[in-house]
Amino acid sequence: MFEIIVLLRADLEVDEIAEYYESLSNNLGTKFVNEYQDYVETLKTFPFFEEKYNIVRTLPLKSFPYTIHFTVDEEEKIVSVQAVTSNYQNPNITRIKL
Repeated sequence: MFEIIVLLRADLEVDEIAEYYESLSNNLGTKFVNEYQDYVETLKTFPFFEEKYNIVRTLPLKSFPYTIHFTVDEEEKIVSVQAVTSNYQNPNITRIKL
């Protein structure tokens, strides 16, 4: 079993995304957080998803257009969640503001 460490950046991103979804529809932010937390829980037992950027691995969410970016330290049995990013790549759209 792996220990999960969520970096502050990722925590802030999750809060920002949840607040955005909550502003769109009541309880949608909660649904996002629940799905995110379920996926992070999965990383405790199976963290070997797609290696995307050198040592950074990715795990896309199913119901929301976001991807969890994380690293795995196999020796120490630690998964570090680095970021949660949008799958949309339109540079003309600004990031969600709090």
